Amino acid sequence: MKYKLLFFFVLIAGLCNGQDYKPSYQSNYSLDFSRFLSGVRYAYIMLDDKNVQYIVDNPSSGNAYAISGLISYLKAIGFEDVEWGIRANTPQNFASVCDQVIVSTSWGYQNSTFTDITMSFISCKGDIFTFKASKNIVVTGYTNVSTSFHNTYIKMYGYNKGSYSSYNRLSLSSEMTEWTEEKLKNHFKDKGADPIEGIYESAIETSLMPKYKLGLIKTEAGYNLIYFSGATNYNDWKAGELKAKLFPTATPILFKADWYMGNKQINKDHYITFEQGLMNLVMQDRDKTLYIKLFPTSGDNITSTISGPASGSGFAVSSDGLIVTNHHVINGAKTIKIRGINGDFSKSYNAKIIIEDKNNDLALIKIDDPNFTALGVIPFVINGKTIDVGNSIFVLGYPLRATMGDEIKLTNGIISSKSGFQGDVTSYQISAPIQPGNSGGPLFDEKGNLIGIVNSKHAGAENASYAIKASYLLNLFELMNTYPKIQTVSSVTGKPLTEQVKTLKKYTYIIEVN
Repeated sequence: MKYKLLFFFVLIAGLCNGQDYKPSYQSNYSLDFSRFLSGVRYAYIMLDDKNVQYIVDNPSSGNAYAISGLISYLKAIGFEDVEWGIRANTPQNFASVCDQVIVSTSWGYQNSTFTDITMSFISCKGDIFTFKASKNIVVTGYTNVSTSFHNTYIKMYGYNKGSYSSYNRLSLSSEMTEWTEEKLKNHFKDKGADPIEGIYESAIETSLMPKYKLGLIKTEAGYNLIYFSGATNYNDWKAGELKAKLFPTATPILFKADWYMGNKQINKDHYITFEQGLMNLVMQDRDKTLYIKLFPTSGDNITSTISGPASGSGFAVSSDGLIVTNHHVINGAKTIKIRGINGDFSKSYNAKIIIEDKNNDLALIKIDDPNFTALGVIPFVINGKTIDVGNSIFVLGYPLRATMGDEIKLTNGIISSKSGFQGDVTSYQISAPIQPGNSGGPLFDEKGNLIGIVNSKHAGAENASYAIKASYLLNLFELMNTYPKIQTVSSVTGKPLTEQVKTLKKYTYIIEVN
């Protein structure tokens, strides 16, 4: 029975017909192979997942011995470390990805003979060097397959790769910009910044996503993200290099991104969304990565140059159009529009700011539109008393509209703590998950009473979110010229959660600012 095992497919041109020590194919003819090899320290033998599993399940097979022979050969010629596996598990924790070379091998097998043995080396820039054995390996009862492959690889190239020299290490191409972190900050101070421009830092560092610090600057085509720091392979990146290009879509807060991966390869399957003070990187087949805006802060006195709508959530507290949201949702807005009145998201209504409470992150806005009549009777009451830990709660809002749509979203949980971040007594900590866009949405207890206003989440913890206590909203009412006519009787208490949501969602809205 004839079969052929290929661990990596590579286009081979002009094979050398058995000539040893010479690569039969290379994609960069100006690159000297021996010099290139002295510029790498580590080797990774790349297999496909099917063959990895076969070798794991059959450690005494000829395939396993062939890979064992390649491993021993690569270690013997001077590589500091040799690993093997599928491409997805290629080690990433190198100061430079060019310190590693990908190695692949292939052969045929027929009548107890290994034929057409090749060995390829693939550089960090995609250069490919392929060697072909001049002789086959005939397997008898006395053949040590691993040793035979080891010796065959020696004849294909040689026994010494040369001492490592960083001088001979390849360099990834770079796309430098004019920006440094300090220069970008000065640009914002002089020219102003729109709501999403600024400097961001990833909230959590993982093996797949380093703790990047990036700058976002508007361009004619969209926005550019500039790398400042954080790459694991720090020798491959310089501050000021382009990290991503963002292109607008039909949804204002959603951008398609050309994202430069750690090895400088462009991945076009990335999307980025923005909310107040947050940037979300959505990668195909991976969890999203949250970035927190570090600059400019509200205290930096940067002029706001709003160029597109951002959004949060809000809810009505009186039938004449008085709506509650977070201060950070409407801060710096030139226009405010409300969507979702009576469940109609195709229409928007203008609103104006009535009063702001920056310290407690609250704002009262009111619909100010000739097409508006009334909202009807508010179905819930506001409970200003502190709620005990362990009580059930739920949140309504419009998170991540770019990817999750305009339908209202419900999350539920419990009161985790009577105090918020770092012991803040003005807030609750809740276990209900929230996302960017939930800001300003209502927090209800199990009876459907309003007990808080959602305003933030803990980026470094699972299911740790925060909501401002409703008592601070009642205090804000005291500052109005006329105390609003708030509801004193609830029409949702005692109803199941599904019925409560059907009623309460009619009074929870999208807040768009521009």
